[in-house]
Amino acid sequence: MSKSNITLSESQKRKLVFGAILSYYRGESILDTTLSGDNEEYIEGLVNWWGITNTEEAKSVLGDLLALKKSTSINVLLETPDAELNAIKSEIAEGLDIHFSEVNKVTDTYAWDIVRLIVVSKYSYWSSYITEEEMWDFISYGAERATEIGTDWKQYTISFLLGRCIHGFDLEDVIDECKELYYSKQSMLSWVFRVKNLDVYKKFSFK
Repeated sequence: MSKSNITLSESQKRKLVFGAILSYYRGESILDTTLSGDNEEYIEGLVNWWGITNTEEAKSVLGDLLALKKSTSINVLLETPDAELNAIKSEIAEGLDIHFSEVNKVTDTYAWDIVRLIVVSKYSYWSSYITEEEMWDFISYGAERATEIGTDWKQYTISFLLGRCIHGFDLEDVIDECKELYYSKQSMLSWVFRVKNLDVYKKFSFK
């Protein structure tokens, strides 16, 4: 099965950058919405990770992500930091090679929901649960919401990592990809595999 689209506009590409972290993490094209090959992997993934088996469930999940339900509940924990949260912040700071204060001043995990909204929108389209137009609607609303709350790509990266780690995922799983995007610089491993578009944070404005 192949879902293809015409050449994307610069505006559309910019909106896809809001999902760059997980797109890169999964080895998918950052600036494309084309599915090459079979979609069974995405159908299975939506069932296992999101409980999505049809259009109604897909739109419900996407609606919750757009409403920032998970990140809003996590944000409460940031209001009263404890030793565990400070340890997470320290780990993120070390992983991104930045000062703890840069992480500490981020008080909203909105990017945790927005990044996932972008990729789940694509997966739902690839799985034929939503139309291409509906996919772009969710992606567009997500990008707009992000720019209303956030300030720049670096803050966005930290916001995502805070949400992901507080949610219970290991930082090690995604920190290398985040660091490369954060600095728009390929590691030696990326060079070997010719990873493209790691400089999207430089190419496209956050707002």
